[in-house]
Amino acid sequence: MATSKPSTMPARGTLPTRSGGLGRILRPVLAVLVLLLVAAASAGATWFITQRTQPPPNGANVSLAVGQNPGQVGAPGTPGAPGAPGQTPQPTTFVAPPTTPVAVPAPIFVPIEAFTVTLQNADTERIMHVGLTLRVNDEQTRTRLEKYMPEVRSRILMVLSSQSPTAVQTSQGKTDMANAIKQAVNRPFSPLPDGQYVTDVLFTAFVVQ
Repeated sequence: MATSKPSTMPARGTLPTRSGGLGRILRPVLAVLVLLLVAAASAGATWFITQRTQPPPNGANVSLAVGQNPGQVGAPGTPGAPGAPGQTPQPTTFVAPPTTPVAVPAPIFVPIEAFTVTLQNADTERIMHVGLTLRVNDEQTRTRLEKYMPEVRSRILMVLSSQSPTAVQTSQGKTDMANAIKQAVNRPFSPLPDGQYVTDVLFTAFVVQ
């Protein structure tokens, strides 16, 4: 009768593992390789930056060649080019910009005879003396305003007499009054179908008493 012999193989849990020992060996090697790669990259970057910031070799000067033609500078053998045998550098020639000024249209002003009006409200009464000059956009507007000057003065007088004696003494009050005068003067004169082009109202005299 056959008899079975007990197995002499050790249990799996008691076998030594090779992977643990191999991992303990590879970790230091990988760390050293990473350090070497970082050091090499740092050295390469330092060398590149140093080469970029160094001056040109042999102390060569850079010439800008201001005011010269491109074909006269930089090519060996041409007059004034560095390194051309038997040639002396030529002086730089500067070309002055054109002196003709840009044409600017002259301003067109229409002076208005000064106004003296009475300003009043429930609390006070003042006398206002105002001198005006209208700035217009074209000659047609100036001719039209001069032709319709009685109506122009009437419109301005209506705006001035409606002002508050306290508001006209402030900067904002003067600005509002100038805008109101410009709108009133720019309205069409009957029977004309279109209006005028007054661009600004300028105060040449202003007294409130």
